[in-house]
Amino acid sequence: MTIPRADRIDAQRLLSMIMLPFAAALAMASAAAVGGGAVERIAEAGGMAPFVLGFVQFCYLAVGMAHLSGVIVEKINDRLVTGARGNETQSEPQGLTLSWHDFPNHIDGAAIACGVTVLCLLVGDFLR
Repeated sequence: MTIPRADRIDAQRLLSMIMLPFAAALAMASAAAVGGGAVERIAEAGGMAPFVLGFVQFCYLAVGMAHLSGVIVEKINDRLVTGARGNETQSEPQGLTLSWHDFPNHIDGAAIACGVTVLCLLVGDFLR
């Protein structure tokens, strides 16, 4: 078993992996706060910061699950292509370019998203 290595770092993908779920969470939190009954919703959450952190947790958890499903699809696709060629001993099909050589790949994205989710849970518990 070989450990995947990153041949290049995709800064745009890394930035979008970190900032897009955060921007979506802020947009959802502001839309929920404006949508009527905001005072009760924020009070139920324990304040404004835990209210927003709940949306941040939701968005990053969704992104983490999407990346984990991407890993599953890549692994299934890799096995199907390798099995169709009859080269079970070959670790990576030659005609197929997988995203394992880029950083961040699907596993990195899942780890980043799940790490931010856990960090938001810890901060949210600390603020309550």
